[in-house]
Amino acid sequence: MNKKPRILVLTLSFGAGHVSAAQNIIGEFQKQIPEAELCLIDVLDECSFLFRVFYVWTYWAMIRYAPRLWGKFFDSRIERRDEQTAPVWMWKKGCRKVFDEIRRFRPDLIVAAEVGASEIAVISRRENLTAASIIGVITDFEAEPIWVKPEISGYVVATEQVKKQLQNWGASEEKIEVHGIPLNPSFSKKYVTDETRQRFGLDARPIVLLMGGGMGPTKMNEVAGRLLQTGKDLQIIALPAKDSKAKAQLEKLQNSPTVSLQIIGWTSLIAELMQAAQILATKPGGLTLSEAAACGLPSVLFDAIPGPEEENARYFAGQNASVITHGSEETAAEVLRLLDDLTERQKMSANAKKLAHTDTSEQIVNLALTTLARNALNEKIFTPCKRLSAYRKMFSAWRKLEARKNEANRKDLRQQKKKIDGNFKKSISGMPIK
Repeated sequence: MNKKPRILVLTLSFGAGHVSAAQNIIGEFQKQIPEAELCLIDVLDECSFLFRVFYVWTYWAMIRYAPRLWGKFFDSRIERRDEQTAPVWMWKKGCRKVFDEIRRFRPDLIVAAEVGASEIAVISRRENLTAASIIGVITDFEAEPIWVKPEISGYVVATEQVKKQLQNWGASEEKIEVHGIPLNPSFSKKYVTDETRQRFGLDARPIVLLMGGGMGPTKMNEVAGRLLQTGKDLQIIALPAKDSKAKAQLEKLQNSPTVSLQIIGWTSLIAELMQAAQILATKPGGLTLSEAAACGLPSVLFDAIPGPEEENARYFAGQNASVITHGSEETAAEVLRLLDDLTERQKMSANAKKLAHTDTSEQIVNLALTTLARNALNEKIFTPCKRLSAYRKMFSAWRKLEARKNEANRKDLRQQKKKIDGNFKKSISGMPIK
C-alpha cells in the first residue's frame, strides 16, 4: 500500500459494549498502523431527532417496560430473516450526517461493530458513496440474518456457534473468522491484587463486583441492597458506568456493619478490579462476559435483555462459567453460595478461562490488513488502463500457449505419419508380384 489507508469504525451506542469494542479496535489500529487515517463514528451521536424518537427511544421503551414484547419481536425478526432493522429511507434521512461523513472521508475499509452500523455501511456501498470493503464484528454470542450481506467481505465472531448461524443464513464459510470479542489491551496483563485493593481502599474481605449500567433495565440497587442485608463479611464494588439512574439508586443505600458498598461511576481499571474480585454479578452483555472470561472470574447473571443477552447467558452457563438467576433475591443468594464454595468457584474460573480471547482486536487488524492488501492489488491490476494491458498480456500468453499446443500436435501427426508410411512401405516391399 503506497497511500495511507483510511479506516472508518462504525457503531451504535446501544449499551456500552458496542462503543467499547469499537474503541478497542481503533486503539489496535493506532498501534499496528500508526500512519493510517482513522475515524470512529457513533451513529446515534449524529442522527436526527425524529430518527432518535422512532428508532432509538422505541427500543429503549420496549426493553424497559415490555422486555417480553421485545423478545418476541426479535425472535420474529430472525424467523422472517429480515434484511433490515429499519427501512433504507429511514437510515438515509435519519442519519444523513453519517452518510455525508462517509462520502467526505472516503474510507478504504469500514469496520461495523453493530448490526445497524453494518446496514449503513452496506447502504453506502449500494448508493455508490464508497467502494470500501466492509468487515462485520459481532459483539454478542448470537447473530441475526440482517448481518448477512454480499457487500460484507469478512466477519469476526465470538464462537463457532455464531459462525454456523451466519453460514445457515447464507454467508460463505471462508468469510467468517472466530476470534472472540475485542477487549481492551489491559485484559492481557496480570495485576497484583494487593496493589488493586490498596488503590481502591479495599481490605481483605471478599470482593463482589456488581455491574449492569449502560443498557437498562437493571436492578443493581436491589441486588446490592440484598447483599448489604446478609450479615456476611464482604465488599461490593458497583460499576453503573454511565447509567445515572442506576448510580442515583445505588447512592441511596447505606453500608451495613459487615458489608460495604463503593460506587464507581466510570473507570478504565476494570481488568484490575475483575482480577481482584471473587464474584461478578452482572447483566450478560457480550463484552462484559468476555472480559470476565479473560480474568477467569465466575459470574452470576441477572436482568438479561431478551435476544442476544439471553443467548450470552445461556452460552456461559452452558460452559459452567456462569450461573443464571431470576430476581434480585435469587441473585444475592447465588452470590453468597459461590462465596462459600471455593471448589465450585475454582471450577467456574477454569471454565471461564477456556472461553477467553485476548487478541481479538489484533486479529481484526490482521484481517483488515489482508483485505487492504488484496484491494490494493486489485486496484493495481484492474484500473481501466491496466485492465486493458492485463487483458492484452493474457491474450498474448494464450495465443503463445495455443501455438505451442498446435505445434506439438503437428509434430505428433508428422511422427505418426512417418511411422505409418514406413510400415506401409515394408508391407508393400514384402508382397510377392504375380
